[in-house]
Amino acid sequence: MKTIVVATDGSAAADKAVDVAAGRAKQEQARLVIVNVSEPFCPIGVSELDVSVFDNAMKKESAAILEAALAKAKTAGANASTVHEIGPPAEGIVAIAKREGASEVFVASHGRHGIARAALGSISSRVVEWAPCTVTVVK
Repeated sequence: MKTIVVATDGSAAADKAVDVAAGRAKQEQARLVIVNVSEPFCPIGVSELDVSVFDNAMKKESAAILEAALAKAKTAGANASTVHEIGPPAEGIVAIAKREGASEVFVASHGRHGIARAALGSISSRVVEWAPCTVTVVK
């Protein structure tokens, strides 16, 4: 079965990418893997207790983002599942695409990190460069 990966950070642009990817997955009867990769919180001079509070909040936010995207994909009729990882987003998205044997990756041109960029956002441009398969950038 063909596998499609879509990355989401919960932004409006990423929601649009989820919509497009879900439509493609349904059309091609492919498996859709919805991905959220969170950057680790690692400040200097903060106690372990404070870091765990931030980690728990990040995991909770990621779970909510993935739950919303999964509901949207299933409503569109896609066979979808979710993956959350912690690490650099572009590298994580590419690693998941490789691990899942993706034939295509969908990313938004701008997400939460796309402030004041004239072209592609930095994460999406790295995914385009490094991915082992076709990458569709959704605007």
